[in-house]
Amino acid sequence: MRILLLSLSLVTGTSTLCAQDTLEKNKTIQKRYPVFKLVTIQKDYFGDSDYKVYSKNGNLEHEGELSSNRFNISTIIPLYSKNKLSMHAGITYTRENTTYFNKTTPDLYRKSHWNTDDFDAAFSVMYSGKLFNRPIFHRVSFLFGSSNFIGIKKLTGSFSTSMILKASPETLTTLGAFVNLDQSSLVPFFPLFSYWHKFTNSLWELDAVLPQKIIFRRSSTLNGWVSTGVELNGNSFFLKQDAQMQFRSGNYEWLSTDIYMHLGYDYLFEKNLLLGLKGGYKNSMSTRLIKVNEKINDYRSRTKISAPFFNINAAFVIK
Repeated sequence: MRILLLSLSLVTGTSTLCAQDTLEKNKTIQKRYPVFKLVTIQKDYFGDSDYKVYSKNGNLEHEGELSSNRFNISTIIPLYSKNKLSMHAGITYTRENTTYFNKTTPDLYRKSHWNTDDFDAAFSVMYSGKLFNRPIFHRVSFLFGSSNFIGIKKLTGSFSTSMILKASPETLTTLGAFVNLDQSSLVPFFPLFSYWHKFTNSLWELDAVLPQKIIFRRSSTLNGWVSTGVELNGNSFFLKQDAQMQFRSGNYEWLSTDIYMHLGYDYLFEKNLLLGLKGGYKNSMSTRLIKVNEKINDYRSRTKISAPFFNINAAFVIK
């Protein structure tokens, strides 16, 4: 899922930036909240949560309580841009630390720690043109997943296209489609619709990229932005099972799809450093253990882990 989100970040971030650049040259859209983040560093803290792990047949394998924290650094790197063609690369590193208490008897829990590392990379090529006299952007992306950035565990790709439907000082609307070639994806194809709107005589704006997020944001609050909304996010990391059914870094993958409901604050320091705080609740839609490159329905185990969360982040942005 993190690979998918890295691809979506490339699609929505660079396409929106290109759209804004074009429109700002024509003086048809105003400056707004920075959407293109070259480098992002963030730390997540997740509260205590009960969990139950079931087999595909529905048998309870184990249960207990857990809490975790996650460090993430990601970057989007412009590589080439000339005329209608541009190229970008994306890299994400995630370190997750989990403390869990596995329930061995009704009154006895065994404490354990679990640390994982995950590296994802993407390379994308975007071609911009016009269709029905409207700007349109086509993108092909190649995506790599690894637990150590040396041995590639997963190789997949995606294709997307998006068109600007409306552009004005108050509204920017795009419509497109996204095709994900990853067999483990919950949804291999879905439409993409983005809608940004600045409400008349108001500091509030709506920033929506469906199906990824719906955010209401208010500017000029404590010299920054306050926001609230819902975001679709995900997490994944690689594992390996040995003959004793113990997990090691390797050829299995936990895939998680989560909905984050949050309240946040962002402050732009100088011109390019965006600092942020965010807190709320993470609700798990699906968490499954599958063999790498197999279909999501051919999973070995499943669970759902929901918990409160708190996020601290910093980003170098282009505004």
